[in-house]
Amino acid sequence: MLKKILFGLVVLVLIFILYVVTFFKSGLNTLRTNPNESSIDYVLIEEDLSKKKNYFTWIGQATILLNIDNLNILFDPIFNDRASPFKNIGPKRNVPPAISINKLPKIDLIFISHNHYDHLDLESLINIQNLHNDVKIYVPKGDKKLLKQAGLLNIEELNWWERRKFKNIEITFTPTKHWSARGLFDRNQSLWGAWFVQTNDLNLLHIGDTAYDDIFATYKEKLGNIDLTFMPIGSYFPRDIEAEYHVDPHEAIQLSKDLESGFTYGIHWGGIFFTQEPTYEPQEIINKAMMEDPSLDFHTSLPGIIIDLPQRLVNENHSH
Repeated sequence: MLKKILFGLVVLVLIFILYVVTFFKSGLNTLRTNPNESSIDYVLIEEDLSKKKNYFTWIGQATILLNIDNLNILFDPIFNDRASPFKNIGPKRNVPPAISINKLPKIDLIFISHNHYDHLDLESLINIQNLHNDVKIYVPKGDKKLLKQAGLLNIEELNWWERRKFKNIEITFTPTKHWSARGLFDRNQSLWGAWFVQTNDLNLLHIGDTAYDDIFATYKEKLGNIDLTFMPIGSYFPRDIEAEYHVDPHEAIQLSKDLESGFTYGIHWGGIFFTQEPTYEPQEIINKAMMEDPSLDFHTSLPGIIIDLPQRLVNENHSH
């Protein structure tokens, strides 16, 4: 009898290991450290941004602070030391956020692309909403319950291709090729995607994470012109693991062309929490591609660089 129980336990353990290795291989890849690679350099923002208009800055990972149309918007804000459900275990931040929560201007809107811990950080959201009580939070369908249980308010969840109006902007949640999970047994129980925001000044798209997919070829027809795209360009190595979930810089360039994006800015690179590719390789590939193709308007920079929105995008927007 004991042998049967032990045999059954061994079988269950093997099935569990196979399940984790099969469905969480990208997550396991983030736990591998690479001591030969340093993290990206950065700039700490000391400037008072409360009166600054029409700019964006990359705070780190997929976190973007954007001012447009008199609104301050945060995408995928994570200011925590770890991208993990645990305080002392899991991917640790190698580079501090380019700005602290206390120095943020008044935040009007937050968009979450999916529920992975390096994109949806409950502690950061709570701290932001404590400072900015009226902030509206948009999440993929399936994640609202998680935020409500954490005590967060003013949350709305959207299905793919659903649209909402907020003041004078229009918001659309769009599909990407990725996945979701907060634990081992809730894989793909909530959605993941990108946020398309139409303002009076320009149309922009924030993609938190994605692999290359034909779905992006439909964006132009369904959404119209895309003036500015925030595009992930890191966490793509090794390709036998990551190609299913993350574009590499070459694919990101092709994706930008598929979208016919007016101006593309690379995010989610540089080993802020984890990386397996050489730290500056994504930027080097993008810069080389720009030199070879002068028509390519694809840029990236260190976290903390404040970038004024290209005036040509703002000025030409009304031709949409």
